[in-house]
Amino acid sequence: MQKQLSKKEFEEEYTLWIQSAAKDIAFALSQLKPHELKRIIALSEQYLSEPESVYGTDGLESVRKMAPENIILLSTDAVVFSQSIFVRMASVFDYAVALNRRYYLGSWYSIITFNRTYLEEASKTMLQFTLEHELLQKEVYEENIRNEARKFTPEEKRKISDDTLNKAIEKSGITREEIEKEKALMLKISKTSPLIPKPFAETALYWYIEKHLDEIRYLGEPSRTEKEEALGKKLNSDFKEWIDFSAEVYKLFLSEVKKELNYTDYGYA
Repeated sequence: MQKQLSKKEFEEEYTLWIQSAAKDIAFALSQLKPHELKRIIALSEQYLSEPESVYGTDGLESVRKMAPENIILLSTDAVVFSQSIFVRMASVFDYAVALNRRYYLGSWYSIITFNRTYLEEASKTMLQFTLEHELLQKEVYEENIRNEARKFTPEEKRKISDDTLNKAIEKSGITREEIEKEKALMLKISKTSPLIPKPFAETALYWYIEKHLDEIRYLGEPSRTEKEEALGKKLNSDFKEWIDFSAEVYKLFLSEVKKELNYTDYGYA
C-alpha cells in the first residue's frame, strides 16, 4: 500500500521534481529558434504576473457544438505537464492539450480547456475523441465525489485513463491511423508551446473562474444533496490551501528554466 505523504513532504518532493523537470524542459526549449523561444518565455512571464491570463475564449467554435451546454469551454496557448502516471521516471512527463475540472464556488462549475493550436489543427474526429475522453473521465471522478470522495492511486488513475480512452475511441469512431496522427500533433504542440505544471494550471483556472463568476454564474449547478454541498465547501477550502504553493512552484520552475537557458544570452534581460 502506497504511503500517504504529508503536505510538507509532498511540497518538498514536488519542489525537487519541478527543479529536475525544469532542466529537461529547458534543454528541449534550447532547440527552438530564438523567436519561438522568445514568444514562449514572454507568455510564461505573462502567466506568472497574471495567472488568469492563461485562459480565454478564443478559437472554441469548432468544439462548442460538440460539448454539453453546462460545460464552460476555455482555450489556452499553454500545454499542461505532470509527472507521468504511465512511466514512473522523473524525466518522463504526461502532456495534456485538454484539461477538465469541476470547482465549487457556491455552485459547481464544470470546465474543459483546450490548447488553441490543437483546436486549429485537429480534425473534427480528433476533437470529438478528445472531448469524449475528458467527459468520460469527468463522469468517473464526479461519481467518486458523490460516493466516497477518496484519492485514486496512480494505478487506478492509469486504469481510469485507459478505460475511458477505449470508450472514447468507440464513441468518437476515431481510427487507429487518426489516433497516431493525434499523438504526433500533441507531441508537436508540446514542443512549441509554453509548458505549465499541472498545479499552476489548476490554480490559474480557479482564479479565471473566480474573476469571471458573474458572467458564468448561470452555468453553475447546485449540489444534489447536503453531503455534496458540505463536500464542495471542504474541497474549495482544501484547494485554497495549495494555491500559494502552486504559484510559488511555477515561479521557481520559470526561474530554473531561464537559468538553464542562460537567459541573458538571448538578449531578453
